[in-house]
Amino acid sequence: MKIHKLIKNLCDEYSLHLGTRGDDSFRVDTDQASGITLFLEIGKGKNLSFYFLQRTYDIVYQGDRSDAHVILSLMFASFIRQIKNGISCSLFDIAHPAMEDEIWGRYIMPEQTPSFIGIASEAQLENAISEVINILATWREFFWEFAGCPCKECLIKDNIDTYREYEISEEINKSIEIIYKGASHTNYGVRKRPNWNYIYDIDHEVTIIKSEDLSKYIEATQKINNRKIEKVKGVNGELILDGDLKNYVDNKVIKEFKLLIKFLSQKEDDEVTLIPLENMIISVANPYIIALGRLSGINEFKIEREIIRKRHNRESELLFPVPLFEWEDIVCPDQFELLIKSLLEREPNVKSVRIPAPINQGDKKRDLIIEWKVRNSNVVSKTQPPSSLIKVVGQCKASKSTIGKGQVVDIRDTVETHNSNGFFLAVSTQISAPMTEKLESLKNMGIWTDWWNREDIELRLSKNQDLLPKFTKVLKAKHQIKFIEKK
Repeated sequence: MKIHKLIKNLCDEYSLHLGTRGDDSFRVDTDQASGITLFLEIGKGKNLSFYFLQRTYDIVYQGDRSDAHVILSLMFASFIRQIKNGISCSLFDIAHPAMEDEIWGRYIMPEQTPSFIGIASEAQLENAISEVINILATWREFFWEFAGCPCKECLIKDNIDTYREYEISEEINKSIEIIYKGASHTNYGVRKRPNWNYIYDIDHEVTIIKSEDLSKYIEATQKINNRKIEKVKGVNGELILDGDLKNYVDNKVIKEFKLLIKFLSQKEDDEVTLIPLENMIISVANPYIIALGRLSGINEFKIEREIIRKRHNRESELLFPVPLFEWEDIVCPDQFELLIKSLLEREPNVKSVRIPAPINQGDKKRDLIIEWKVRNSNVVSKTQPPSSLIKVVGQCKASKSTIGKGQVVDIRDTVETHNSNGFFLAVSTQISAPMTEKLESLKNMGIWTDWWNREDIELRLSKNQDLLPKFTKVLKAKHQIKFIEKK
């Protein structure tokens, strides 16, 4: 009775219509123009389940109402996907019992509902019920701000009728004919309020809507979402992590969207903004809205994640093996420099390594001076192999964080000042992407470059374990290692 009273009060507050379906089941209707109905069911242990139905009647929409069922369900589903506590839904057509190319209605079934998980008390249940009813009322107000008031008085005032015209924009029709080689089952038409020109290719599950009002609405829903959206390139597609919502978009589908947008708007975009649901993906390229019925939900996310996991494990095995060493939190700069010198002296193509001056005493940014035999494709003859001995300036950076390009400056001046031909950098962590680009750019200037990060150093130490006891202020072995004295 308490729950019933709560729902009744909320419906009265938001001008919604309540219908009971038993002691634990409730039906909440919006209005004839909006056509969204909420079905609530309270289970044992205060469990809450709910879903929506999009179904309009001919009081507002004259003629075949399939367009209203398809478009309004997309508008509602895209909205609840973007709200604060997002909900990702599946959409299911209800076929008309008599007309093959008409849609009787559409179910909107929530699949990912993270904010409704873990209801354990009556207070939490009441809050959850209040939230879902508030979502319904908020959407109705938000949508009609963009679509225009559908009440009878406004329609008469604006001289607008609600009859559906069976026309279609030429570019929309051609896009279906050319890209999908035509379609045998379609539903299409034009309305003035809400204003849209649309086609639903039932066979290929493609919906194209031409409407500036609804395009602006979709763009506005995207601005509602203030969650941080992360995208991960997978093997077959893109993983989208939007707060607690997880979706997946196949690369073929992204390509399909780009092709449609290019054909419709005559614009080619590298980046396409997508709103993924569970079995539907929506994109907007004003004045066009495109919705493709493609699997893109949590199950597809998990499948692609496992493919990535398999690849990741193999990549980690090859590129980032389990470390054999434990580095000090604060690495001693002097010992780190001497460690690098010792490792360089054992490199196959290094002839000599010297420290030009006492450490930290006027070395003019030269930690090491190296004579290094490097590949030189400019020197190739029958008697001369493609290699030459060059003078390289080396720097060593011991740090707790990534080394950025702001920490290694004036490289070119340093190389030229000391009459050198190359630059070498060794770091105790790793270098940043901008630092990598900076070093790569030096090659275009004719300066030979190379660098070692932590993985490179560990690889060499695994072959030169006898050096470890000499540099205990830098790192140590994780497990007991038998050292072999080298003569």
